[in-house]
Amino acid sequence: MRITHTPPLQTIRTAFSAATLLALLTACGGSGSSGSIPTGPTSNPLKLDTTYGSEGTAQVDWPLPSALVLQTDGKLVLTGSRQTAPLPAGSWTGRAAREVFVIRLTASGTLDTTFGTNGEVKISVLGSDTPSDIKLQKNGRILVAVNAAQPCSVQEHSLTAPCLTSAGSNAKYFSQLIALTQEGAIDKTFGESGVASTAASRNPESLSLAVHSDQRIFLLRSTGYELTGLSEYGRVLDMFSADGVLAQKTTTANSASECLASGTSLLIQNSGRIVSAGTRGGTTYTNPAEHPGVCIATHSQDAGEQTSNTWTKLGGNLGFRSLQPTSEGGFMSIGTVCDANNDNCQLGVARYGTAGTLQLSFGNNGVGKIGLPARTNLQSAVPLPDDSLMVLGSRVVYGENFSNPQAGAVWVRMKANGSADTDFGTGGVFTGPLSNQSPIRLLPDSQGRWLMVSYDALTAGPTSFQIQRLSGWSQP
Repeated sequence: MRITHTPPLQTIRTAFSAATLLALLTACGGSGSSGSIPTGPTSNPLKLDTTYGSEGTAQVDWPLPSALVLQTDGKLVLTGSRQTAPLPAGSWTGRAAREVFVIRLTASGTLDTTFGTNGEVKISVLGSDTPSDIKLQKNGRILVAVNAAQPCSVQEHSLTAPCLTSAGSNAKYFSQLIALTQEGAIDKTFGESGVASTAASRNPESLSLAVHSDQRIFLLRSTGYELTGLSEYGRVLDMFSADGVLAQKTTTANSASECLASGTSLLIQNSGRIVSAGTRGGTTYTNPAEHPGVCIATHSQDAGEQTSNTWTKLGGNLGFRSLQPTSEGGFMSIGTVCDANNDNCQLGVARYGTAGTLQLSFGNNGVGKIGLPARTNLQSAVPLPDDSLMVLGSRVVYGENFSNPQAGAVWVRMKANGSADTDFGTGGVFTGPLSNQSPIRLLPDSQGRWLMVSYDALTAGPTSFQIQRLSGWSQP
């Protein structure tokens, strides 16, 4: 294992015009799906904050971030990965060499060169490393959840063929926590020289990290995998001390208490109660009503074992996105609910009380839905203080025979009672015009503004991204 700090090759620049983004936020497009779909906005709910970056936008010449977190001082910490070497010639698939990067931007949208080396920390653990979550502890320590593997290649066209390293051995895989100080140095007081390890997640995109009020750390990982027609499901929650010591599980979980579903999202409620959620991906039901929905598990606070679970059907094929807290100490499950062909989709939100019981007064028997434009993918959901919900999605529209693809943003507002906020956009949905820009993340700051991350999905690809700061409508 090696953890290196070397000067970055990337730079950060500020660009993009205010007029372009304002045009993005004041027009509308997209085709419809199930439910009432807007054809044009009734108001301009979001405004570009021109004090951020250059005229409201910071252009960042790093690969796309996979996770980000906002410090209390307004600085934004982002993590992602970059490929450092290709797979060997003749490989069918495998794990190319990748390193993790962590960068920090100032509250005004410029690179914070006091962080790491000229604003960046580079991390290499096993050589093919990708981060999936990032969180902060109260002392300012930065925690990065990393899927770590040895670079390897699969030469055979088989799902069961081994991924072999250059030495010919089976590759090793781990889930790891990397700790950084506020200054961007590896925190050697954490774990073993800054790294804490546990078993690998078999679904590398599903590591989810949470920090308890007492600063213990919980890491959710999947023990199954999701492939069309060939799937296994399961989840494990590992607990670490505040300084990265893995807790040993002292009891054996009751299989009847375990969710036979992936582990995608983790939430610690105000009471300290720990819940996780996920669904059974990899399968589209021809009768969407048969989809089992989302499985919510409750976990022991001692070592993380599952103690109970409940399934909630949402009436269609579920693309689960995340858990989000409510002001009263409960939580919401958020995703898309689609028909058999995934042509007609809705935002689907289930709301639960503090004890995890579905709140039947919300929406229709506990589930609220809002129709979405065609080919909308949910990217972020942010609950507001009044328990309404702001959701950011991205959409793609094609010309004839799937030619001339264009991307755009979709904003959705749901009221606290589970109905569409008809004062927002049209029917609670606000769509931007089509362009190359595709949004990937929405984050509220402490001043009641929004940070939206997007990238040029059609020409430049995931080699750079931009951040806009927006204000208006309702403060997060």
